[in-house]
Amino acid sequence: MPDNESEFSKNIRIKKPQDVRRMLNRVINILLQDGEMTIDKAKTIATLSNTALKSMEMGDLSERMDKIEELLEQQQDEE
Repeated sequence: MPDNESEFSKNIRIKKPQDVRRMLNRVINILLQDGEMTIDKAKTIATLSNTALKSMEMGDLSERMDKIEELLEQQQDEE
């Protein structure tokens, strides 16, 4: 296994979807660099990739909701 211990020696703080994506991307990259591809490793990568995609969707939705809320607040302030 490559020297990836430093990747995990840091405390990871997950506060928003982008943090989840960043962490999952690191894990996926480590798995891809770690020797030969096995069925179990491929399944793990697929699962992590699906989770990353869902995180992206959640992040996009969260940003859209924030913009909508901001617009609504502006409209209420104008009234």
